[in-house]
Amino acid sequence: MLHFLRVATVSISFLFLCSCATTSLSTYTDPAFADVTFDSVAIWADMGDLEWRQDLETRMQQRMATKTGAKATRVIDIAPPTRGYNVDEVFQLMRGVGIQAVLVVAFTETGIKQTISGSGDGVQTYNKPWGEATVDLYHVESGNKIWTGNATTRGDAFTDWEEVRRSAGTKIIAGLLADGLLPPPSE
Repeated sequence: MLHFLRVATVSISFLFLCSCATTSLSTYTDPAFADVTFDSVAIWADMGDLEWRQDLETRMQQRMATKTGAKATRVIDIAPPTRGYNVDEVFQLMRGVGIQAVLVVAFTETGIKQTISGSGDGVQTYNKPWGEATVDLYHVESGNKIWTGNATTRGDAFTDWEEVRRSAGTKIIAGLLADGLLPPPSE
């Protein structure tokens, strides 16, 4: 019995350690903003699913707070979805609280890639989640798009949707930092 518990514990631990998603990111920065760094950024997960929106905005806010020197704010806290704001009103609200730029992330496609492994009685079906997102950074004062990109995230058979969002958010923040649009963390 003790041997069974050890094997089960190791197996479960292995699943958690192996669960991962990878994200590729392609970006472009407007040359007029190539030397601009933003200290105050709002994160707007532009999607209809409230759970996805809250999760992605929160994860990216936390990641930005720990990996950059920028102050991050969730748009959901500035412009609650219970009110019928249009985009101009949301930008006005952001200007009112000192937000310099807003990062808009929209998952445009998501899905499950099914793979089958084995043969005969030993057939396994694996579901691998994936998602594609557009990412845009806007200068709040002017409304100009200053950075744009596409993120593609692919999970393995043990990845859940939270991991897909975490991977995408992490890569997007790293891309903004690498492109010099966010300040490095203060020491």
